[in-house]
Amino acid sequence: MLNRWIRFWFEPTRPTDLAVSRLVFFAGLFIVYSREDFSAWGAVSPDFWMPLPLFSALHLRQLSVGELQILQTLWRVALLSSAIGLFARTSMWVAAVLGLYLLGLPHNFGQTFHFDALLVLTCIILAFSRAADAWSIDALVGRTAPVPDGRSGEYTWPVRMIWVAMSLVFVAAGLAKARHGGLEWIWSDNMRILLMRAAYHVSDADPLGGIGLWVAGHAWMARGLAGLSLAIELSFGLALVSRRARALLVPAAFCMLVGIRVIMGPTFGAFLLANVFWVPWEALGARVASWRTRLRASPLPAGQDNMAANPEGRAVAQEMFVEHLKS
Repeated sequence: MLNRWIRFWFEPTRPTDLAVSRLVFFAGLFIVYSREDFSAWGAVSPDFWMPLPLFSALHLRQLSVGELQILQTLWRVALLSSAIGLFARTSMWVAAVLGLYLLGLPHNFGQTFHFDALLVLTCIILAFSRAADAWSIDALVGRTAPVPDGRSGEYTWPVRMIWVAMSLVFVAAGLAKARHGGLEWIWSDNMRILLMRAAYHVSDADPLGGIGLWVAGHAWMARGLAGLSLAIELSFGLALVSRRARALLVPAAFCMLVGIRVIMGPTFGAFLLANVFWVPWEALGARVASWRTRLRASPLPAGQDNMAANPEGRAVAQEMFVEHLKS
């Protein structure tokens, strides 16, 4: 068990998966928050300021509109620099620290959200990692020094830690439902009420169309949806230890969040970016390269060029080529 535990965190891997995930994640954050104006929170009356325990412990205060404009500009520059891997270690630390403040700021006015805490944790994890040893400008110009043999546990533990953080989000949500609602969370009209309530502008966004109301009109469908969502959340931890479970549960959770956006309204756009760390980028790239190599290396049947000079010859050539690929 100890060996399996150590292997889970520090199994030697190449830097590709971590590096590509870093690039996609920070680029996605830059795009998602490029139009988000955090400076508006500086104009909210201080009477509504109810700091979170973390903000109180760090003595963080509500900044002015001008100060927030400067911070959000610096944050976007840090996100872009982290994505391309330019002065990556410094950029990722700046992105993590400023992201902690900017993404946490809206939570200090009496309303907490549950779609951006994972983003802050991911930025902090990446700031401690060697995520820029590949697929970065720093690596291109020789500013980073990858491990000699190309494989290291340094490229594994950040990805696995983000996996664990995401798993805790889903499992905790499922446990809260099971603890406070039990089976009645599924068998009662709870889901139908939630779907109908979503049509009355109670979230940060409205449902896309009337699918949610249609589902609410069918009790068995609403209860089935509730049971499916609870099953996905409670079993998501299996994705950490089983490849088969990972192949099923990660796409299922992704689709669940997209479904929540469609039928209930709450947005999880930025949260979905963390899914890039589940993608085996190196294996995916190798498969695509192998497929392209086989396509280019497939010799054309003899005489195909001559037969392709007329319509009948072209049809025969196509049939011969298809048969050749099948063989």
